[in-house]
Amino acid sequence: MNNRRLLSAALLVCLMLLSGCGYELVREKGIYGGEIKTLNVPVFANRSYEPQVSGFFTEAFSMELAGSGLFQINTTGADATLKGTITSVLTGPGALSAQGQTVQKTVTAILGLTLTKEDKVVKTWMFADAEVYDASNINLEDFNRRQALQRIAARIARRFHSQLYAIY
Repeated sequence: MNNRRLLSAALLVCLMLLSGCGYELVREKGIYGGEIKTLNVPVFANRSYEPQVSGFFTEAFSMELAGSGLFQINTTGADATLKGTITSVLTGPGALSAQGQTVQKTVTAILGLTLTKEDKVVKTWMFADAEVYDASNINLEDFNRRQALQRIAARIARRFHSQLYAIY
């Protein structure tokens, strides 16, 4: 008798799960009403004085978008193009030691994005993010800064990806 109730409850839960949220199981690929299924992501322009930063952002966005399964990235004859421009990368002191030396710094990156379809602008975005990194060891400071920039690029790419669902 107790097994029947348990089986009935499990069956009821399965039926409720199958009938609700079915659109999540069969999601259409692409955005903009399904018109954009392939996306060209050229190397982002770098207007900052920070070398290598365009590579960090281009890689982060390509990985995030390709991993989403919504698009095929960098195919010939793509439906749309996502152009990115790193407008600035700024570094400032974050924390000082008791001796007055900088032991932490903050790096801030500002990025503009433009999605175009058939040379017409579909939408533009601006993103900014910052991260504190360890600057106490001068031999590791540059490495820590690059790692912080890569984490910033990955976070901005995730934020951008989450906003893509708002484009219809």
